[in-house]
Parts: sequence; structure tokens; C-alpha cells
Amino acid sequence: MSGIERTVVGLFTSFQLKSRDAATRRRAAASLGSRGRTSAIPVLTPLLEDPDWGVRQAAIESLGRIEDASAAPLLVAAITGADRVPDADGATAVRAAAGEALGRLGPAAVPVLLEALRGRHVKLRETAIGALGAVGGPAVVATLGDMVADDRSRVRQAAMTALVRAAGPEAVPALSRALAHRDPTTRRCAADALGTRHESAAVDAVKAALADPDRTVRDAAVRALASIGTAEAASALVVGLERGDRDLQAASAAALKSFDWTPAGAAERVVHAILHGRFDETTAQGAAAAAPLVAMLADRDPSMRRGALEALGRLAEPQTAQAIGAAFRDPEASVRQAAAAALAALGAAAADTIVEALGDRATTVRASAEQALSAIGAGAVATALLARLAVGQPTRHGGTDLRVVATRDRLDQARQAADRLDALVRHAAAKVPVEVLRLVAASPDVMLLEPGQVPDDSDRAGLEALREAAWEALGRRGVTRA
Repeated sequence: MSGIERTVVGLFTSFQLKSRDAATRRRAAASLGSRGRTSAIPVLTPLLEDPDWGVRQAAIESLGRIEDASAAPLLVAAITGADRVPDADGATAVRAAAGEALGRLGPAAVPVLLEALRGRHVKLRETAIGALGAVGGPAVVATLGDMVADDRSRVRQAAMTALVRAAGPEAVPALSRALAHRDPTTRRCAADALGTRHESAAVDAVKAALADPDRTVRDAAVRALASIGTAEAASALVVGLERGDRDLQAASAAALKSFDWTPAGAAERVVHAILHGRFDETTAQGAAAAAPLVAMLADRDPSMRRGALEALGRLAEPQTAQAIGAAFRDPEASVRQAAAAALAALGAAAADTIVEALGDRATTVRASAEQALSAIGAGAVATALLARLAVGQPTRHGGTDLRVVATRDRLDQARQAADRLDALVRHAAAKVPVEVLRLVAASPDVMLLEPGQVPDDSDRAGLEALREAAWEALGRRGVTRA
């Protein structure tokens, strides 16, 4: 283009910049953006206060394309000037354009941006932080790390986002510290930000957040681990699956399904098999399968809950009885039936859980308990409870048979067994064989006799009510007292 042509174009552009039509001014402002064209800066400067926010945005974008450090103060002023734009969306667009333009200026804009951080204008600080994230560099990373602890929540969030953009592994320590902030929103944002890092330190920090008291933070930790997607992240999610509450278990399971990982150790092999529907493989891992299978009882898919219960029945680990019994409240009938079958597979070890459910107010819970009781046999359940009553040493005192124990734990064990027997006799006496009811009716009281102590009434488990209930049940069966 010749000098005369450039002059003609320049005059035409100047004419357009003074047009009453905003669209014309926007086009003219956009045409001035060209790298190194510093002569356009004075022409664009008045447009940063144009009544039309679109013209401001076009002028800002042109300043960014010119890429001259002298434009930095103008762009910072444009950020605060956006406060005078009546359109909220327009003001946001102006600030975003200014932040992007400052980022394009690179290291030359850093001094101006650092100065902007010293003010109290929140949106200016947020925009400056975003621009610093685009520039990067050691000084910027150190500053952003400090800003993560700012007293304004939105500034902290902007700093974390920018820090992830500007830094590599150097971002992890500051983000990890933010996970301990008193503000749950800050902790949640820190977890989300750490989800972009694949370092072991990031996994270690995020997995600690699985125990955060705030639900949104725990959810963010699960998302972060799924995003990291390493073997270490999978191991952390397995822990969340086994030890978390019902919501965390469900979220951890969904996250583990979202990426490929190779299990390490028995517990992880169990989880991997479960998540892929291979429940028949779980019992080969023995007791290590118990916790993952119990965790799957929180899954949203009824078929997964049912599969876990069937596997728990095959596993037959006594410590799973209570968790299996909780499935009696499941809304799906097939799941409740699987729970009853699983408890039946535990046999007498399920006695407490079954007897407790027999007295539940919910009809479906009682029906499931009765199903399990029928499968085991009321006689077997009662016999198991009687065995727990046979504690201490038998003796006779004042013409009365007693059992004497030396510790309060043994006394409490006897009382619990007596309570369970009483409940069983009240709810299912007709199913208990006569010979077992006779043994219940003959159960002696249990007395605590600690060395050097004088027993009182609280040291005796009196079984009069249990014996009487057993005799009443025998009477209904035509058996009289001798």
C-alpha cells in the first residue's frame, strides 16, 4: 500500500470513528489492531470510554493485538472504567477483553498488573490475576501463590485458576494449603484446581479432602481424582468407596467407572471386578472383599446392590451382618430378598441382626427378617443366643442357680443375649422348638462378682421375665411346668 493509500485509509477510519452509528465505530476500532502499530494507540484511547460497550471491547482487542507495553495502563483503566457500563453483560465482556489483552502483552505488562493487585477494586484484581496467569513466569507464580490466601473469596478463586494456568507442579503446594481454608468454597475450588495436576503430591492433597465436612468439597475431591486418573488416584477413590458415607461411596464408584485403571492388591481387585459386574470373582479375595461389597450396597443401580448381596452371602463374613440387614429397607423387593438370603448364609452369626429386624415397624423389614429366620431356623438362632448366655462359672447360691462372671463386659454380653432371646420368644415363639424353649426357661441369672467388690442389684442380670416368656410359650404348646 502506498503512502497516499495509507493516508486515505487513515482519514476514512478517522471519519468512521466519529460516526454516530456504534456498529461503524466498532468496525473502525477493530481495523486499527495490528501488531506493532503503536501510532493507533492514541486514536484508540478515547474509545475506551465510548458509550457503546461493544466499541470499548473492539478498541481493547485492538490494543491487545498491537502488543505494546504502553497500552498496559490504558487496559487497566478500562477494567475499572467498565464499572460505568450500565449493561452488566457488557461490563463483564469489557473486563474479559481487557484481561485477555493484558495477557497478550506478556512480561511487559507484569509491573502494571502487580501494581493493580495492590488496590481494593475486586474486579480489577480478579482480571489482573487472570492476565498474570496467561503471562506466567516465576515471579507471577509466587505472587499468585500468595493471592490464594487473599481475604476475598472471589480473588482466591481467580488466583487458583490462574495459578493452574501459569504453573506446573509449582502450583500444588499453594493449592494444597487452600484445602485447609475455613471457607468451603475455597476448599472446593482448590480441589477442582488440583484435579488438573497429575503429581503424587496433588493426589495426596485431594484424597485428604474426601473426609472434608462439607459435601461439595468431598464431591470436588472425587471429581479431581477422577480427572487425575492415575493408579494413585484410583487407590484413593477405593478408600473413599470403602470408608465414606453413602453419598461418597456412590460418587466414588461412579468416578472409578469413568476411567481405566489397573487394580493393585486384593481390595482393589475386588472393586474393579464389582464395577465391571463380575461379582463371582470377588469371593476369591476372601475377607478383603467384605468392605468393597458392603460399600456397593449404596449404589444407585438395584442390580449392583443385589449382586453385592449375593456375593456377601457366598463370602459369609459375620462382620457384614449389620450392613446386610440394613438392606431390608431397600425399596426393591429383589434386593430385600437377596439380603434375606445373604443373612441366612451367615447362619447363627446373623442372630442379632435378624432378631432386631423382627421388631421393626416396617412390614417389609419384618417380612425379610422372617424369611431369613425361616431359612436358618428359629431353633438355631435361639441356641446361638443361649450359648452367649452360658458365660462365667455356674454356681448355686441360696438355693438358686447362678452364673458368675468377673468383668462387666461379660455381664453386658449376657444382658444383650437375654434381650435378643426375649425378643425372639415374643415375635417367633411358635417357630422355636420345645426343647430349646425348655432351655430358655431354665436359664439362670448372671451375677457380676469382681474381686474385692460387694455386688449390688446393678451387678445382676435377672432373667425372670425371659424365663416367664418361655414358659408362656411352652404353655401355648401344651407343656406345663413340672
